[in-house]
Amino acid sequence: MIYSIGPQLFMDITEYHNHSAVSKSKLDSIALSPLHYWSRWIDPNRVQPQPTPAMEFGTAVHTAILEPDRFAAEYRQAPDLPKTTKAGKDAWAAAAADGHKLLRTDDWCAVQGILRSVLEHPMARKALLASGSPEQSLFATCRKTGLELKARPDYLTDSGWIIDLKTTQDASTRGFQKSAANFRYHVQAAHYLNVFKLATGEHPKGFIFIAVEKTAPFAVQVFEASPNFVQVGMLEAQRNLQALAHALQAYDPALPWPSYSDAMVQLDPPSWLSPQLPEM
Repeated sequence: MIYSIGPQLFMDITEYHNHSAVSKSKLDSIALSPLHYWSRWIDPNRVQPQPTPAMEFGTAVHTAILEPDRFAAEYRQAPDLPKTTKAGKDAWAAAAADGHKLLRTDDWCAVQGILRSVLEHPMARKALLASGSPEQSLFATCRKTGLELKARPDYLTDSGWIIDLKTTQDASTRGFQKSAANFRYHVQAAHYLNVFKLATGEHPKGFIFIAVEKTAPFAVQVFEASPNFVQVGMLEAQRNLQALAHALQAYDPALPWPSYSDAMVQLDPPSWLSPQLPEM
């Protein structure tokens, strides 16, 4: 069964997050352990995590670049006054009138610097100016596990390129490779490409990362996920989906699921810490 993406293409972000289908975030949870998944997504007493300042900053960056009209309507620069004074409180309240989201001066300037840097980068500009739409919600069904899947590309071109905007500390090739490994961007690329193919019946052109540094000089680099990058991610995503399908069948959702091994595990040093023995 394949979900039609037509009527749900421009689903509200809150509705998308509340949809029960499997996202990349859920794959990250089950990759840690069944307990991590249960605690984050099933536990009836779970506390919904609140956006961190870093997450809110990232949302502002995405909105400024991908939905500039919405950014202009929703965001305002916060007054340079402390909220501990009456004048400061009044100024902040006035700036936040009509539900405006306020960015402190340093964050506001950083968002503007990132926006300018991305739009001045020839490859990033070309990708984002291609005909397409931001924040489209895609839904499909995994053919092997029967699990419902979802993905929400930052920007989807009409020709089938999936574009993802990443703020990062280091947009160099080596630096972004480390981030990709730490945050499982290879799984994200594979998951999004798979959902696109299942939902549309078409082969996507590929997956592009636009990496931009969060601090001046806001350096930008654009990466295309290689076939090997996607293949590694696809294998990991499939393992995660199979683990989740097993957990949903094997464990009682009313009780905490198991985490790591119940037995004692021998601890070895990681490969990068192991000394190189001299040649004899």
